[in-house]
Amino acid sequence: MPVLLLADWGVPPPMLLGLIIGLLVVGLIFYFYVLPKKDLPPEVDPVEIAIDPLIPSGPKSLLGPDVRVYNVPVRIVAIVVAQAGRGHDLISEETLRGLMDHFLPHMMSVVRAHRPDVYRWPGQMSTKGFSQRFFSQANLPGQHGEGTPWLALSGRADYQGTGYLIGLVCCADDDNPLGQITVQQKQQWTDIVRIS
Repeated sequence: MPVLLLADWGVPPPMLLGLIIGLLVVGLIFYFYVLPKKDLPPEVDPVEIAIDPLIPSGPKSLLGPDVRVYNVPVRIVAIVVAQAGRGHDLISEETLRGLMDHFLPHMMSVVRAHRPDVYRWPGQMSTKGFSQRFFSQANLPGQHGEGTPWLALSGRADYQGTGYLIGLVCCADDDNPLGQITVQQKQQWTDIVRIS
């Protein structure tokens, strides 16, 4: 049985090439402009954390609860919260308050006393990605805060069946070796951060 080629039908090779390119162009136009698209929420970049590492912000002058990170007294200067997973709205004030006291007991008392800047970021895909972005945005002085009064913690906490990603920027009165701390398990928050 003989195989028939387009060349056998009298179609010259340049014309065949033009036909193939034309079909590809029509296919791409159909794919990009005609097919319906998923409605994805617009990407919103997290707001940069504004701290001034040259201004001492330790806990010496504070009244209220004592906060210690690995037994180093600190003042919480900034809190960053994002819901785990993309496509979520910024969390509400009510959810934020409930989450604060849930992930660390008496945290709302600390927030009232320390008066940190609170940043609500859009949903983040992973704890690791959130931590990298958070530590980058915190921009601690020196070698990621090590050997300075500044430190940052990042990790995950669950509240009402939903995962949240939390970052804390803290300042001690004296230099310390802590720097950037990643909370690996959500149960570790109370081991690393003590409020009394």
